[in-house]
Amino acid sequence: MKRITVAAAAAALTLASSAQAFEAYTDYTPSKEVWNVTMVKVNPNRIDDYLEGIKQTWVPGCEIGKKHGVVVDCFVYLSETAANRDFNMMLVMKLPSAAVSDPDAALFKQIQAETRAQLEEAKQDKIVAGYEELRTFWGEMAFRRIEFK
Repeated sequence: MKRITVAAAAAALTLASSAQAFEAYTDYTPSKEVWNVTMVKVNPNRIDDYLEGIKQTWVPGCEIGKKHGVVVDCFVYLSETAANRDFNMMLVMKLPSAAVSDPDAALFKQIQAETRAQLEEAKQDKIVAGYEELRTFWGEMAFRRIEFK
């Protein structure tokens, strides 16, 4: 019994010391790019309606962001799992870096003007009217990809 206890303690110490030795920029590197993920709970019978709306609003906004270099790419993910308690859709923007979220009044106003111009305000208001009946925001997170060395 004493041998098993000593062996278990030695194994635990080995794992603990190896875990402490694992460090950023030596064993892995976080990406410069940031993935902004918005999790949305869309009512199951309203998914097509919501997709139609974001195709006319969110997707063109992503394209404008790409044009100005503040967005690298955009993706929409829809869960195929029937039991989605928390969220069933993710709106994902890949950003070139966290620096794009630094304040820039001129760029903000330019992107805002282009976004509004791409879809007349009355039509945009009509598209988003009733969104609160279609979906609920579950949360938003920013992620960096980890590259192991």
